[in-house]
Amino acid sequence: MDFRDMYEQFYQRVYYTALKVTRDACAAEDILQETFMKAHEKWEEIRDQGKAGAWLATIAHRKAIDYLRKEKRTQVVPLEEALTQPSKESPFSEVEHTCVLHQMEEGIRKRVGLLSPKLRDVFQLHVTRQMSEGEIAQELNISLSAAKSRLHRARKAVKGKMTEEWNFGEIA
Repeated sequence: MDFRDMYEQFYQRVYYTALKVTRDACAAEDILQETFMKAHEKWEEIRDQGKAGAWLATIAHRKAIDYLRKEKRTQVVPLEEALTQPSKESPFSEVEHTCVLHQMEEGIRKRVGLLSPKLRDVFQLHVTRQMSEGEIAQELNISLSAAKSRLHRARKAVKGKMTEEWNFGEIA
């Protein structure tokens, strides 16, 4: 069996092995590629090519577990949650945390003030009155998709400016 035949025979098995572990189609596709890249590098070293399917599934399973470990390490915390809950591992005291929180809130207010009125209204209704996208759509007499789109653009604009100013990228 040559490498191309092996790929055709086992790519679905490898993909579904990765998908089962990660529950993420994009990650499973990446793992599929990585698995076959590794297999291509080691193809000549395989003694029993009849066991290629099991070997590939093992590689995919291990890569999927590595992916999950990496995701766990770099898990992103929503900005709102990070701001309101000081970390137990935080190097900041409670007072420092409060000061940083106030500075960030002021920065967010400034950024929101710079948004277009359409984006600002949606953002403020969502944050200050804790309205859902559907409620915002009704309140502003716009479609649900418009409310979702505006909220997404507003969040992206505020987050982008805050990320640039504070230079912290994603909060992990």
